[in-house]
Amino acid sequence: MGGSGTKSDAFANSGTALNQSNQLGANAGALYGPLSAQLQSQMAHPSGYTPAQMAAQNTAAQQSAGGSNASTVGQGALLAARTRNAGAAQNAIAQGGRQASQNLSNAAVGTQVRNANLQQQNQRAATSGLENLYGTELGGSQNALGLSNSAIKIAGEQAPSFWQQMGYAAGKPIASGLGGAISGSLFG
Repeated sequence: MGGSGTKSDAFANSGTALNQSNQLGANAGALYGPLSAQLQSQMAHPSGYTPAQMAAQNTAAQQSAGGSNASTVGQGALLAARTRNAGAAQNAIAQGGRQASQNLSNAAVGTQVRNANLQQQNQRAATSGLENLYGTELGGSQNALGLSNSAIKIAGEQAPSFWQQMGYAAGKPIASGLGGAISGSLFG
C-alpha cells in the first residue's frame, strides 16, 4: 500500500515532466523561428550551384571542346601533310568541329540539368527538415506532458496514509452531525 511518500514522489515527477515539457517547448520556439524561415526560403527558392560554379563548369566544357577542336585541326593538317593532299583533311576537320560543338552543347545542358536536380534535392531536404523540426519538438513536448499525466494518475490512485485515514475517521461524525443540523435547519 502506497503512502504519502509515493504520492509526493508522483507529484514531483509530474512537476519534472511539466518542466521538461516547458523546456522542450521553449527550445522548439527558439529553433523554430530561424530554422523555419530558412527552410521555407529554401523551399520557395531552392539553391543550386552558385553563378561562379556554373561559370567554372561551362568554362571547363568550353576548354575541353576547344582542345578537342584544336586536336582535330592538328590531326587534319597532319593527314594532309602525310598524304600530300590538302583536300583530304577537310571532312575530318569538319566532323571534329561538329563533334566538339555537340560535346559542348551536351556539357552546357548537363550543367543546367545538374543544377536543376540540385535545386530539387535541396527543396526536398528543406521540406523534410521542416517536418522533422516540427515533429521532434512537438513529440517531445507531448511525451513529457503524458509523463506528467501518468504521474498525477499514480498519485490519485494511492490509498490514503494511516494519518489521513485517522483524520477522515475523526472528522466523519462531526461532518455528519453538522450536515444533518444544517440540512435540518434549512429545510425543517
